[in-house]
Amino acid sequence: MTWWGWAWEAGAWPTLVLWGAGLVWFAGCAAVLVRTDLWEHRLPNRWTLRLWAGGLATMGGGAVLGGRWEVVASVLLGGLGYAAAMLALHLLSRGGLGMGDVKLAGGLGSYTGVVGFDAVVAAGVLAVLLGGLTALVMLVLRRATRATALPFGPAMVLGAMGALVLP
Repeated sequence: MTWWGWAWEAGAWPTLVLWGAGLVWFAGCAAVLVRTDLWEHRLPNRWTLRLWAGGLATMGGGAVLGGRWEVVASVLLGGLGYAAAMLALHLLSRGGLGMGDVKLAGGLGSYTGVVGFDAVVAAGVLAVLLGGLTALVMLVLRRATRATALPFGPAMVLGAMGALVLP
């Protein structure tokens, strides 16, 4: 059963309302972050941390209201796990991946964590695939070279959106 389907079937209306508000918050923060990363190649703390706090408050809070403590744990661990994985990539890439991407991962992980840890992993895999495909297209069209810095935030957001809606 889907995450929203559980809340609907259980009649957990406060959970549905909070999760709905959380998705609106996600959309607003994500729109600002994607635009900023595309135009300025940065992900400001004030927006990445708002996204993360909103995910914890709405997704985690909704799970608390519904009495789903395993979902609360998944929201917390999803955010921390995705951020930790991106921090490892940041350290291994020697700056090829920015700290804004690491903080964005925390917020996205808290939202996808409501579905389950496999959705957090799917969000990361989809982000890498979309980012790689974007880089490949840019190289083929000669719009970028191997040394060109490309924003990764939009691919991360799209990956998380895919993980939230795909079964």
